[in-house]
Amino acid sequence: MMQVPTPASKIDGTRFREVLGSYPTGVAIVSCMDENGMPVGMVIGSFTSVSLEPPLIAYLPMKSSRTFARMRGASTFCVNILAADQEAVCQHIASPVEDKFAGLAWHLSPEGNPVLDGVVGWIDCNYASVTEVGDHYIVLGGVLGMQLERDTAPLLFFQRGYGRFSPGPLIAAAERDTIEAVRLAELGRDSMTALASEFNAECSIIAAVGGDVVYVALENRSPHWRLRSRLGFRVPCAPPLGPLFVGHPGAPADTQWLQRLGRADEEMTARSVAQLERVRSRGWSIALQGPQDAENLDEMVELYTNAHRTPAQERRLLAAAKERSNLHEPADLLEDVAYDVLHLSVPVRDASGQVVLVLRLSALPRAVHMTQIRLWLQRLQHAATGLEQAVAARRETQLS
Repeated sequence: MMQVPTPASKIDGTRFREVLGSYPTGVAIVSCMDENGMPVGMVIGSFTSVSLEPPLIAYLPMKSSRTFARMRGASTFCVNILAADQEAVCQHIASPVEDKFAGLAWHLSPEGNPVLDGVVGWIDCNYASVTEVGDHYIVLGGVLGMQLERDTAPLLFFQRGYGRFSPGPLIAAAERDTIEAVRLAELGRDSMTALASEFNAECSIIAAVGGDVVYVALENRSPHWRLRSRLGFRVPCAPPLGPLFVGHPGAPADTQWLQRLGRADEEMTARSVAQLERVRSRGWSIALQGPQDAENLDEMVELYTNAHRTPAQERRLLAAAKERSNLHEPADLLEDVAYDVLHLSVPVRDASGQVVLVLRLSALPRAVHMTQIRLWLQRLQHAATGLEQAVAARRETQLS
């Protein structure tokens, strides 16, 4: 066992993880077939290249890992480099289920190790050495073979959150989509201003861009809600947020939307599914006001909107959204109950039926009954129909 020098003062474990967690690492799954011929794998964030001559890689499993103990019986192993869209695969392998490969698509490498379908690439190795260091092993692998499978971005781990690297061209593409959404929203400027003035409220137009929901136009005529302008603000399209966009361009599909819940319990997942179905059945979306929504939510949304936000900031916003999820898309809206409406939204569709924008009323008077809510909805839907006609006319002009 390698001797590790003891620091003069004890390092706090929480601070150690916090500081080292600010350095992003790639995410991989090491796999092999155990002595019983069963596939086994473990998630690692410590994979690195070591040497070109001879070709060596390394990773650092914990000494207490029971999975690694099973893997030591094999003569070879395979490093699966995960793609950015394989977070769900990563979480499944990291979960405590007994058969971690059940339900996953995989095939065998030339050395007979499991290779997960859809990975960026894989590397077959033998055990060059295994050295004890502190509470981990350093495993050196001698490279036997390797293959790139997909030309795509890898999955990254940073501040206890998963993410992806976005090179300049991808950011530019998202900016182009946002600019196009702003141009479409301008077609509804007059209707938006009229609605805000009629109801002394805030009327906004939002779009789905790169998996987020972005405020692309806004008019605030509320005497009660003089908030900082939300123009340009974005929130993640994740339960319970953005249900009108789910399954349409710029937004995640149903399963991807639900996956953004993270490790949610069955009750939370079932609630999100029911909310999505309710929105689609109604054709509109409603969220009610919580007791501490105004400042807390705006502050977190502003942090999320920052291009240099951290995963920790994103987690805080997602956690806040989860906590108030019961205020979104309530199943029963009773005639004799007064409601505080946070926002009311209707879709704007193109000629093919895709949701391209959402028209929203917010900063509304409090304690209103269903009669008033239905009036807001009627006016919103009328304005959305006019905007749909303007969008269709613009597209026809562009094609002619």
